[in-house]
Amino acid sequence: MRKAIIADDERVIVRGLKRLIDWEALGIEIVAEANDGTELMEYILREEPDVVVADIQMPGISGLEVLRRYNEHGGKAKFIFVSAYQEFSYAQEAIKNGAVDYLLKPVGEKDLEDAVKKALQILEEQNTAEIFKPEKDEFRKLFEDINNGRNYENEDLYQMFREEQIDLRDCFYVGISAGIRPDVAARLNEESFGQFNLTRFSVFNRLSEAFGSQKIGFIIKKDEDALHLMGVFPNEDREVFAEKYVEPIRDRVERECGVELCMGIGTATDEPPEMLQSYKEAKFAFGLYPFEEKTILDASKIHREYHVSFEDYKEDVEQAFRAIIAKDEHVMDWIDRIMDDIESIHYGNWNAVVMRTMTFAGDLGFKLNQYRLLDVDFYEMQDELQQKVYAQYTMASLKKCVHAHYEDLIQRVYAKGRSEDKVLIEDVKRYIRQNYNKDLSIKELASVACVSQNYFSAMFKKETGQNYKAYLTSIRMDEALRLLRETDYKTYEIGERVGYNNVRRFVDAFKQIYSVSPMEYRKALREK
Repeated sequence: MRKAIIADDERVIVRGLKRLIDWEALGIEIVAEANDGTELMEYILREEPDVVVADIQMPGISGLEVLRRYNEHGGKAKFIFVSAYQEFSYAQEAIKNGAVDYLLKPVGEKDLEDAVKKALQILEEQNTAEIFKPEKDEFRKLFEDINNGRNYENEDLYQMFREEQIDLRDCFYVGISAGIRPDVAARLNEESFGQFNLTRFSVFNRLSEAFGSQKIGFIIKKDEDALHLMGVFPNEDREVFAEKYVEPIRDRVERECGVELCMGIGTATDEPPEMLQSYKEAKFAFGLYPFEEKTILDASKIHREYHVSFEDYKEDVEQAFRAIIAKDEHVMDWIDRIMDDIESIHYGNWNAVVMRTMTFAGDLGFKLNQYRLLDVDFYEMQDELQQKVYAQYTMASLKKCVHAHYEDLIQRVYAKGRSEDKVLIEDVKRYIRQNYNKDLSIKELASVACVSQNYFSAMFKKETGQNYKAYLTSIRMDEALRLLRETDYKTYEIGERVGYNNVRRFVDAFKQIYSVSPMEYRKALREK
C-alpha cells in the first residue's frame, strides 16, 4: 500500500480531497493531514510518503518551498499541487521542480484521480529519468500525457499528427487553446443545445483545417470548451507568429461560422519536452477571458501579483456586515471591496469566483436573517441571487450584478430595520417588566431580541434614549417604591423581590436615584 499526505490551510478542503476519490482502490493510504507548510514538511520527513497533494500557498512555508527543500533531501515522493490561484509562474515553478501536476480549485474528481494515477505510474518506473530519454518520441509522450493514457485518443491524434507531415526543422512550439468565446458559448447553449453543438463542431473543424492546411499546427486534445493545438512556427517568425498566423485564422473562422472566438496562447519553446507546459499555459490563458475580456490571451504577457489573503477577505466580509448594522454611508464600498478580493484570490478560476461569491452572499445573508433584518425569505433570496450570478460570464458584469443586488437589499434592510427595531425593543421591555426580579444579563436580553450583544446595546439606546441597565433599574425602583408604600416587607426582602441578592447593592441603587435610603423613604411616608 502506497502512502499519501494531504495538506491545505482550509480543513474543509482537506476533508474534500480525502472524500473526492477512492484512495484505497488506488492502493493508497492517507497517513497524515497538514494545515500549513511547516507541518507538512515534518510529516513528509517522518512518514516518507509516496504521494503529496498540497496547496501551493500555505501559512509558514509555501507548498513550493516544501518541494524545493524536499528535493534537497533527495526525496522520491511525487507532488500534486492544488491552488485557487491560476498564475502561470506558480505552475511553471511547480513543474520545473518536479511536480506531477497543478490543479485548480475546485478540484474535479477525474482531474485528481488522473493526477494520482500519473504519480503512481512515475513511481513504478525504476528511474524517472528513463521517461525523458532523448530517444523517446516526445510527440507520442505529449499525447499520452495530455490525454491521460486513453489509448484510442492517444493513437488517433498521434497518427493524425504523423500523417500531416509537418516540417519540424528550424521551428518553435506554442500551445494554443481556441474555442467559442465563453460568454457567447453560454448564451448559445441556453438558446439551443443542439445548435450550439453544431456550431462548436464547425468551429473546431475549421480551426483544425486552417492549422493543418498551412502545416503550422496539430490537434493534441479536444474538450467541451476548446480545441487544443500545438502550433509549429518558423523560428524567423517568433516575434510575429500571433499576428501573422493565429489572428488571421481566428478572423477567418469567426466570419465563416458567424461566432466570436477566444484563444489562449502558451509560452514559445524550442524543446519538445516543454510542449506539455506550453499546452497547460494556453489552457490556463483561455480560461482568463472572464477576467481580461480579450479574445487573444498570451500567457507570457500575463503577470499578476497577489496581495489579498483569505484572512483579508474574511475580515472585509465582517466589516461589510458591521457597516450594514451601523448604517455606514460607505457600506457599498465594502461590498465592492469584497468582490475585488474574490477576483484577486481566484483570478483565472471562474468556477471558484462564482462559488466564492455565493458563499459570501450566503454568509452575509445568514447573519442578516439571524438578526431578523430581512423582509424576504432567506432561501428564496439566495436562489434569486444565484440565478443572477450564474447568468454572468465576466468579472465586470458579476461585480455590477452583486453591487445592484446589495444596493436594493440594504435599502430594504434599513427600511425594515426602522420599524423592526421598535418591535424588538418593545418585546425586550415587556420581558424586563415580567422578569425584573431575576438576574438579567445582556446576553439574555440580546437573545430575546435575537441579535448580537453589541447590536442590542446600540439598538436599545437608540430606541429608548437610555441603556438597558438604566431601564432595568428604573423598573426595579418603581416596584421598590410600591412595596415600601403598600407592604411591611423589610429592606432586604424588598431588595430580593426586585432582583437584588445583595441588600447593600439595593440600598446604594435606591439612594442614587432618590437621594434617600429605603428606610428613610418609608419613615418620611409615615410622618406625613
